[in-house]
Amino acid sequence: MNGKLIAAIVAVAVIVSGAGVYALLYNNGDSKNLDVNLEVYGNADKDWDIDIDDVNLLEKYIAASSFNDTKTLSDLEGKINLTFADANVDGHINTADIEQVYAIINGNANTIWILDGVGKTRSVDTDISRIGCEYYQNTELCLILGLADRIAAVDNAPYQYLDFYFSDNQENNVSNLVNMNSPDYDYVNSLNLDTLLIFSSTASYEAKQDKLIDCDVLYLGLYNPDLTNTSNSSFVQGVLKAGYIFGAVDRAEGYLNWILDYRDKLLDISNSISEDEKPVVAMSNYSSSGYFFNDTDVNVPLYTDIDPLGQAIILAGGTNILSVIDANSSTSYSTKVLVDSILNDDPDVEIDYVFLHMVKYTYSALVLDSTPDHGYLVDDYKKIIAGAEDASSRSLLTDEVVSLIAGDFRNGCTGGVLLAAYIGNIINSEYYSSIDPIQMHNEYVEWMGIQDYDISEHGVFIYTAS
Repeated sequence: MNGKLIAAIVAVAVIVSGAGVYALLYNNGDSKNLDVNLEVYGNADKDWDIDIDDVNLLEKYIAASSFNDTKTLSDLEGKINLTFADANVDGHINTADIEQVYAIINGNANTIWILDGVGKTRSVDTDISRIGCEYYQNTELCLILGLADRIAAVDNAPYQYLDFYFSDNQENNVSNLVNMNSPDYDYVNSLNLDTLLIFSSTASYEAKQDKLIDCDVLYLGLYNPDLTNTSNSSFVQGVLKAGYIFGAVDRAEGYLNWILDYRDKLLDISNSISEDEKPVVAMSNYSSSGYFFNDTDVNVPLYTDIDPLGQAIILAGGTNILSVIDANSSTSYSTKVLVDSILNDDPDVEIDYVFLHMVKYTYSALVLDSTPDHGYLVDDYKKIIAGAEDASSRSLLTDEVVSLIAGDFRNGCTGGVLLAAYIGNIINSEYYSSIDPIQMHNEYVEWMGIQDYDISEHGVFIYTAS
């Protein structure tokens, strides 16, 4: 496998897809993939949306309660979620909750209550004209939901993509939040944001709640997607919740059906490959000097199954090296292991492919000059080629195939599915020949509302060393 693979994928994409114009085909009524219990208050019937069925269930419950109809109450016990039936979160289930559900359905609820990405009840004012977005995930989600005109500020990383994400008129209205890992709260308050979508639940979530005035600070839960397990996926929940918060429910459901349809295709292929045939993959970080030293005491960070990068391994028909050495943590997005635990002479611990995740613009507003240029605004492969060749030359490596991958895959809003399409074509090319990652990537760009951009002609996202 070598760097020519990506060029081959591009060639196929151009032949199949023409000039790069892709139709977004989805059916809002067909939500077969949305197997979740929506964590928005008002969802009384425990499904993925708030609709007239919730009203009907509430009416039955309230009537049965008022007449002490124990039989009906018993029948409803397994059908109604009493926590979320309290749509206005006042501790009582009554006609006011029916009014709130109708308001949500009609899109005129002044306040919506949700469980956030860490399971805490949050109230959200829906009169939102100025949105702040931390990092790529939240920025791209807002673009997907058609909210570009309401994005008032992004942190330094997505700010570098201003020319890609926004039209000229929109750019003029977007401020740079700079470092949101350690924010300048006086400056952020001066931007008069209505809502701030934060990147991580661990990055000063409570402090931002306290210090940002008249601003709803929300962690939606996009960080650990778990898209192979839809019912437990915080990513799926987060996109749906954003749809209700911002009045873009149909768009949110449509996007999820699109991404989960691809998820299903990839997972079907992955499940068709026998376990002993699946290539072993190590998913780590790119650094110009900090990995695969001769010194076997060095710890190497590896991504687990709950991270987008770990999800990509599963969906691409690979085996995570962490499962081979019994070190796959289910509670953290990454874990560190001694390098000689994965690169050694043990025939039972053999890596076939190494993928190194690159970050150029950090959440802390640092710019890592040592990281090769990549992403949507880069067309020159020279630096990523040099980086991949350097990475593959490390002395502890033998016949492992090394690829560099853009940070966009992990930190964007595809939950590892887009990356899986690319990786599947690298590690299981025969099995994944029906999956066209370039076409999928172009469809994703179109979901963001970006016109006249073709992945087969622009952008640097992945390169495999020769």
